[in-house]
Amino acid sequence: MGPRSGTRVRWALRAGLLAAGALVGTLVGLIATFAHQSMPPLGIGLALVTSTVFLVGARLAAPSRAGVIGAAAGLLGVTTLLAAPGVAGGSLVVPGNAVGYAWLIGVMAISAVVVSWPRIQRAPRHRAASMNESLNEKETVAP
Repeated sequence: MGPRSGTRVRWALRAGLLAAGALVGTLVGLIATFAHQSMPPLGIGLALVTSTVFLVGARLAAPSRAGVIGAAAGLLGVTTLLAAPGVAGGSLVVPGNAVGYAWLIGVMAISAVVVSWPRIQRAPRHRAASMNESLNEKETVAP
């Protein structure tokens, strides 16, 4: 396997993450969009928390941002389609009330924050090979 095949594998992984994220994001967005108006104010809270947990999980699970970008695109895509008048056969799934606006603005803000959040990497720690090595270092270092 040459260097070009490694690049192809990375691109295939990213494309797969993008497609899987979009598919699951569409499903989560569909369920949360229909549920956000139920049991006010519990419905909007649960829909926003579910969307947040889903997007954060997608961000943490994938080695690149492709998974969370696909997830956010699926989530925002279905939410936007269901908010457009006339798309759902003339009935409006996301009405123009406070809860509807909170859902639209909330899911957009959450998506923007989670997608743009940087990956924090910890600095590697030096571990002693044995307990004796660690003790010997303490004895030789002047206070």
